[in-house]
Amino acid sequence: MKRLFLFIIGMLAIASPAWAAAMINPDSGPIGITVTITGEGFGKFVSTKANRVLFGKAPGLVEHWEDTRIVVRVPRKAATGPVTLTSGKKTKSVGAFTVEAPLVKEVSPAEAPPGQVVQIIGRNFGPTMGQKDSEMQFGVNEVLFNGIPAQIVRWRDTRIEAKVPSNATSGPLTVRLASVDPLPDGSCCAPAEYSVTSPVTFTVLTPLVLEPTEGPLGSPVVISGNGFGQRQPGTDMVLFNEVQAPVLEWTNTQIRVMFPLKGSSGPVTLKQGRQARVVGEFRLMPHKVIGFIPDTAPVGALITISGENFGVFYEGGSNQVLLGDVPARVFQWSDRVIDVWVPVSAKSGPLVVRRGAGMAKPDGTCCAEHGFASADGGNFTLAVPAASAITPKTAEIGGLITITGSGFGEFLKTDERTQDNISREGHKNQLTQFGVNIARTAVLFPANKDFVKASHVAGYVESWTDTEIKVRVPQVAVPGTVLISRGSWDMLPDGTCCKDKEWVQSEAGFFTPTGLDKITSEYMKKPSGAASEQ
Repeated sequence: MKRLFLFIIGMLAIASPAWAAAMINPDSGPIGITVTITGEGFGKFVSTKANRVLFGKAPGLVEHWEDTRIVVRVPRKAATGPVTLTSGKKTKSVGAFTVEAPLVKEVSPAEAPPGQVVQIIGRNFGPTMGQKDSEMQFGVNEVLFNGIPAQIVRWRDTRIEAKVPSNATSGPLTVRLASVDPLPDGSCCAPAEYSVTSPVTFTVLTPLVLEPTEGPLGSPVVISGNGFGQRQPGTDMVLFNEVQAPVLEWTNTQIRVMFPLKGSSGPVTLKQGRQARVVGEFRLMPHKVIGFIPDTAPVGALITISGENFGVFYEGGSNQVLLGDVPARVFQWSDRVIDVWVPVSAKSGPLVVRRGAGMAKPDGTCCAEHGFASADGGNFTLAVPAASAITPKTAEIGGLITITGSGFGEFLKTDERTQDNISREGHKNQLTQFGVNIARTAVLFPANKDFVKASHVAGYVESWTDTEIKVRVPQVAVPGTVLISRGSWDMLPDGTCCKDKEWVQSEAGFFTPTGLDKITSEYMKKPSGAASEQ
C-alpha cells in the first residue's frame, strides 16, 4: 500500500510541470468567442482529429496549437464545466469554463425611425461581432429588428450600437451570437448555429420630415409623415423649444404650423396624447434690410427691398412693409427681395419690414395673441410730382410736348406689373381680362365733351423719367390745365389687399392745342374709341 502511494505521488510530480500551470482566458463567456489556453507540454499539432479541445463533450474549433498555447472557439453545444485536451491517445483537463447566455437589459431609445442609431445594453455579447469570410463560412453575430439584420456601428461585450434598418418594422429586437464549430473530423466549419437573446419590444417610428429647418418669425413649417390621424384639440400639438405653435392644417400625412410669436431656436416636438417625439431642430433666423431703391418715389412707384431672411410671404402671419407707418401693397416677396407699391396714403418716414406671428389658443388654433418682428431699413421720402414748365405751351393735335420738373417717378406701362395676379394666372394657363383703368401713370389733357364722356383723356407717352415727360397731344384735347396722374392702392383696415385704386394728380400747367379744325367731320360723327376714360 505504501509503495502504491509513493508511485502516485511520483506520477503527480512528473505530470505537474506540464499541466498544472494551464490557464484559460477568458474562463467564462458566450458561445463563439475565442478562448486562449496557456501552459506547457501540450505537444505538437498532428491533425484536427488527433488534437482536440472539448468543452464538456462538445469539441471546439482549434485555430492555433503549439506546445505552450492553444486558441480555440467556444462551440454552440458547450456546457459549463471542465475543458479537456486530447492529443493522440492522451486526454488531460486544463481547467473549467462557464458558458454565459447573452442578455439584453435595455434598448435606448425603445422607439426610433429608420436610420437612427440605438444602444442595446446588456451582457455577454462577446468582444466583437465577428467577420464574414468568403472561404470559411464563419457565422456573424447580429442584431435583428423584427427579423431584419441591422448595420452595426459598435460592438462591445455589454453595449451594442446598431442602426435601425430602412425596411424594419415594429416587433421583437434580438441579439444572436453565431457559433464557429468544427466538422466531425475537426476541420472548419460546420454550419453556423445561434444563441439568441430573449426578445425585447422595439417600435419603429414612421420617418418624419421637417421643412424648412430655419427661417424668420411666423414662418409656416410643415411636418410630413404618415398616421397623424385626426387632431385632438388641447392634446395634439407641435412645440418649438417648448412653445406651442398655432396649427394651420392637420391631416393624416401633413401638419402645417406657424412658428410662434415667442418661439426660439431649438427642438421641434410633436405631441400626440401622452406620446412626444422630437422631429428635428428649427433655427430662428431674424430678418434684416440691407437697402432699398428708390429711396425717394411718388405714389404708385415700385420699391425694391433687398435683405436677408425675409422668409416666405404668409398673409396669415400679417407680413408687411410700412412706408411712414402706412402698409404698402406687396407685389412679390422672396427670402432676399421684396417689391412693394407705394400706397396712396404713403408718407415720408422709416421703411420697416415686419413679420407677424401669433400664439396658439388653448385648442391649438390661431391666435390668442399677435405680434411682429420688425427690421428698419432707413428713411423713405415720398416724392410729389412738381412740373416747372410745358414746352411748347401751344402745339398741334398729335404734336409732341415736353413737361419738365421733378418727382415724376417711373413710368408704369400696361403690363403684368399693373396687376400682380397676371403672372400667377399665366403660370396656371388661365386667361386674364384687363379691367378698366389699369393704367398706373398718365398725362391727362382736358377733353372735348362733344366727343367723349370723360373730362380728360390721356396722351400717348413717348418717354418718361423722374424729371422729364414727353407726350403727344390727343386728338380730342381742348385748352386747359394738363394733369400728371399716378394711381395706387391702400390696404384694407385688417391688413389685407386692397381698397379700390385711387389717383393722385398734380397740375403740369396750362396748354392750348391747335389744329382742331383739321379733325374730319367723319371723326366728329364717330369719335375714336382710342380715347380712354379717366
